[in-house]
Amino acid sequence: MSLKHAILGFLSFVPLSGYDLKKAFDNSVQHFWPANQSQIYRTLAELETQGMVTKEVIEREERLDMKVYHITEAGRTELHAWLTTPQPERDDREPFLIQVYFGGQISDDELLNVIRHKLKETEERLAVYEAVHEMIQNSPPKIQNPRAVFLSILTLEAGYVNNQSIAAWLRSAIERIENKNYTIQIGDQ
Repeated sequence: MSLKHAILGFLSFVPLSGYDLKKAFDNSVQHFWPANQSQIYRTLAELETQGMVTKEVIEREERLDMKVYHITEAGRTELHAWLTTPQPERDDREPFLIQVYFGGQISDDELLNVIRHKLKETEERLAVYEAVHEMIQNSPPKIQNPRAVFLSILTLEAGYVNNQSIAAWLRSAIERIENKNYTIQIGDQ
């Protein structure tokens, strides 16, 4: 996925400023597609040059002028084309699994330290998903389309389920290494 398509997606719901786009990322898709403010503004400039968004400047007396971006018909066409095109598989390189694969070259304590660190990261990610879910439950969605709301929450569910599975596998790996139980459990679960 490209940042440009995520921005077009948000703008297809409602016109937003760059600041509001950053908040939209942080409050919705940051668990699988984070973006920083400079990336957002750089991409907005590119989208404007490509004619996919227009910029409305709203003058304000007390503060800097606000720039609100609107998706154009060309932007909607690009977003639709991207949404209807199957995407290639992503690169699944995982440095942690290389560490586990060659973990026979280090002590159990050293390997357990690496695995426990990964478990802590995974549990922290699960806590973020739970916090996002709680926030969604406690505040009405800005998207008025129930199907769109469902699909946006479905992405949160995917991240949560995947990370629950990873956390369970990590806990099992820790327990088996601690108990020196080196049996394979594929298909046994």
